[in-house]
Amino acid sequence: MLLAGAVLLLAGCGGGQGTGATATTSSGTSSPAGTASPAGTSAPSSAPTATPTAVGGTALTVVVDPDGTGEAVVVGTLTCDPTAGDVPDPAAACTQVAAVGPAGFAAPDPGAVCTQQYDGPQTATVSGTVAGQPVDASFSRTDGCAISRWDALSELLSTTR
Repeated sequence: MLLAGAVLLLAGCGGGQGTGATATTSSGTSSPAGTASPAGTSAPSSAPTATPTAVGGTALTVVVDPDGTGEAVVVGTLTCDPTAGDVPDPAAACTQVAAVGPAGFAAPDPGAVCTQQYDGPQTATVSGTVAGQPVDASFSRTDGCAISRWDALSELLSTTR
């Protein structure tokens, strides 16, 4: 009996409008999923439509402290589209930044379980915009999670100039 109630409850959650998904009609227009209308007509709907991707570029300032002492800090810049900057390989750095997007600059999950390993005293801060969204992040190599974050942006955080 309890199982049947759960199935009915879940079945009621699966349909309807308001999912935020969009469907494309044969005329190439978009409308919220479940409200697609015949070509050339518009379907009135109160369901929210998907938000467009942020329009904007990538422009970053990178400050890397290779030995963690604050004495030999290296400052670099990177812009993408057009690709420029004084990081060692701006094109490779832009590829990595595009791959991780703004989420790659978010603060690490404090509840994440990370391997306890140390890969050096290096630290870095990155600020600016990625795909038009502001970012302000700190990086280190003090545990497995931090090392993975650093490695995902190794071309941006490289100090070989």
